Amino acid sequence: MGMTEPRDMTGASDRPALARLLGGAGLAFVLRAFGAACAFALNVVIGRLLGAEGAGLYFLALSLASVGAVVSRLGLDHALLRFVSRGAARRDWPGVRGAFALGLGLSLAAGLGLALGLGLAAPRIAAGLFGQPDLAGPLRAIAPSICGFGAMLVIAESLKGLGRVRDAMLVSGVLYPVVALALIWPLAGMFGPSGAALAYALGTGLAALYGLRAWRRAVPAEPPGRSLAAGPLWQSARSLWVMSLVNSALLPWAPLFLLGIWGGAEEAGLLGAALRISVLVTFFLAAVNTVAAPAFAALETRGDREGLRRTASRLALAVLLASSPVLAAMLVWPGRVMGLFGPDFVAGAPVLAILALGQAVNAATGSVGYLLMMTGHERDMRNAALLAAAVMAVAALGLIPAFGAVGAALAGALAIAAANLTNAWQVRRRLGFWLLPR
Repeated sequence: MGMTEPRDMTGASDRPALARLLGGAGLAFVLRAFGAACAFALNVVIGRLLGAEGAGLYFLALSLASVGAVVSRLGLDHALLRFVSRGAARRDWPGVRGAFALGLGLSLAAGLGLALGLGLAAPRIAAGLFGQPDLAGPLRAIAPSICGFGAMLVIAESLKGLGRVRDAMLVSGVLYPVVALALIWPLAGMFGPSGAALAYALGTGLAALYGLRAWRRAVPAEPPGRSLAAGPLWQSARSLWVMSLVNSALLPWAPLFLLGIWGGAEEAGLLGAALRISVLVTFFLAAVNTVAAPAFAALETRGDREGLRRTASRLALAVLLASSPVLAAMLVWPGRVMGLFGPDFVAGAPVLAILALGQAVNAATGSVGYLLMMTGHERDMRNAALLAAAVMAVAALGLIPAFGAVGAALAGALAIAAANLTNAWQVRRRLGFWLLPR
């Protein structure tokens, strides 16, 4: 302890690498901030153009399409991040291209099938499941986004693995809200919630096309790519898929989905707006994760566990400090924040405050998920995700029928907290440190 203490305190050997990480995180933050501002503006415009009930139809359609996009990715987005990061570190470009082609192809095939299924089943889902016949149009319009959004995120995670921060952020968080925002006025004006859904679908498709072009520019064309057996990629993706289904589908969208069944479109509109705002608490974390994931993989490959601890802890402190003002605004003035969507949404103030607290736990625990994933502990992430799913199921069944949107927010916040606290404990158990700043 005495021999290593001065190095831990100064961190001199880590400073150049940490400075590069923070510089990359700074670029990611700027792009993420711009994308978040555009996404926020898009949701505000939707709320003001459509009102709480119309926005509720849009958010219900978005929830189904988002779940479909998560299913279509098959966990391959996160698996490709790991494969591409390690392949790029070894300069194994044929292997990198082979993994990308296999992963994207499988995801697109799954997404196409799900999109067709949602489009064909839209009337039955709208009337039979939700009791909202007017939901059929938005479901049909948004169905293609299952392919677009799924491909967009598979490509973005692969670009992260290459260290292409700018392109990854443009694909995953900037281009689609910019395009949708440009199209929302004419399309929503003409077609209502269906027009808003169509604007979203077009935005995701164009972002995916840009990402594919960026990938081809980033990866050397020679030597030719080699075929990759699906087994190793799927073995990594399998556990990650369960984690993705819970963290990217169940936790954010199940409360809205269940509220749409047990409540009404207006309550779903309040919850949907609050959900879209509350994720702003963690956009600093998402920016840091963009550059941290390949760095974690490189440190683990070198066996530098102490460097891994220092880097992750300092990034966690930066995220916590940056997120605090956003969280404070949502807790102190939730009514004013929700009121930006229009007077119909002010009633959702307690919903926003509850969701913000859940996201605060997410931000405070730092990049625990990426630490486990990039060090080969995907099963621990899966187990944490399954625990969160159980918490969500119990809380949702007990709270949503009794308390409506507030109950849905409580169920979501409890599940998010359970997942992240469990992952933090797994980091301590597997890697030997708590992700707390020193």
